Amino acid sequence: MRKKIFTIVYFIAFLALALNSRSDSDKKIILIEIDGTINPATLDYIRTGIEHAEKNSAEALVVLLDTPGGLLTSTKEIVKLILNSPVPVVIYVSPSGATATSAGVFITLSAHIAAMAEGTSIGAAHPVMISPGGGGREQNENDKEDSERKKFSEKIENFASSFIESIAQKRKRNAKWAIEAVRSSASITETEALNKNVIDFVSPDLTELIKKINGRQVDVPSGKKVLNTKGALVERLEMSAKQRLIDTLSTPDIAFLLISLGSLGLLIEFYNPGLIFPGVAGAICLLLGLVSLQILPFNYAGLALLFLSIILFVSEIYVTSYGLLSIGGITSFILGALLLFDTPESDVRVGFSVVIGAASAIGLFFLYVGYYLLKAQRSRVSVGFDGLLGEVGVASTGIEKDGKIFIHGEYWDAESDETIGKGDKVKVIEVKDNFRLKVKRA
Repeated sequence: MRKKIFTIVYFIAFLALALNSRSDSDKKIILIEIDGTINPATLDYIRTGIEHAEKNSAEALVVLLDTPGGLLTSTKEIVKLILNSPVPVVIYVSPSGATATSAGVFITLSAHIAAMAEGTSIGAAHPVMISPGGGGREQNENDKEDSERKKFSEKIENFASSFIESIAQKRKRNAKWAIEAVRSSASITETEALNKNVIDFVSPDLTELIKKINGRQVDVPSGKKVLNTKGALVERLEMSAKQRLIDTLSTPDIAFLLISLGSLGLLIEFYNPGLIFPGVAGAICLLLGLVSLQILPFNYAGLALLFLSIILFVSEIYVTSYGLLSIGGITSFILGALLLFDTPESDVRVGFSVVIGAASAIGLFFLYVGYYLLKAQRSRVSVGFDGLLGEVGVASTGIEKDGKIFIHGEYWDAESDETIGKGDKVKVIEVKDNFRLKVKRA
């Protein structure tokens, strides 16, 4: 009996020792990286990361963040995911030179643990809207539109400030600074962020961060959780192919370039029917660009200006405008590009350099087309009877008044006011009504 008791005690002690001495490699930290705009692909990526971390009983999900901002709708959903995540989420603004701008501020403040690498910054969360200006309209109309836009901008700003304040209060972070980041576009370095209680840690690298968060207590929906990250294995989770495609199409620069290349390809096919490749490639690019418009919020005025530019470019073929239609098309194209993604739902825009580059490419194309159209109008006719004028042939017989010449692979009856010997070179100076050519010695 005593032997059985000792056996049971020994087994329990061995089991407890085995559980307590569990290999550190059994502990996991899931790592994902966001380097770009905040969009539906980013939202799905973070959702996948949280689900994967929960499934693998990971200690935490670490998000390496470097973003210029993004869509407000996606940002709200990401914040909701993080605030209700069953797994602690660590936002790490990294590497050096990275920023958590605009939408990145909301996401960083919502994390269970927020950290920044050395040489990084955070802030400038004020909603941005571009004003197209009044042009030649009357002053009272401009004032009315400016007033409406100002009221709308104030509504968006008030919503954003109250949203970020609630996030900061939930995570016990500096709500006053968070409001300043929205209303005044305040931006600070990692050291200032630590001193102002915007973040929890400044860490030079991921390894050091994992050491610092070890033993940290955080609040999750199920209650308090103490992180045990010492010796944890870091598992990197990459974006899926679908997420990468949506992420690419959700970039305003890419969306604009796809629409531009698609339009240019169709225009080339329109000017040169039968080339096939420009038309097919242009149609594919244009369709992908339209898919981007299904993902990104866009401005209908900007889209209308882009379509107007295409109409003006096509009209250049049929109307003699001496380049005025092309200039109008390029102007409309640039304005449309600048306004295309000017919406309160997004704080990212098409880069000015991309707009100028695309407009220059289209402008050069139409200069090329215009040059060859002008050259074709000024060149002499090269087919039919008129195409023989000025051409040089060879006298196949002697010509005193009548004879024959060989030109363009054919024999023609010819006449001349001078005597020409057989084999001499002759030049066509006139085409007679009776299919005879008048020539002279070349």
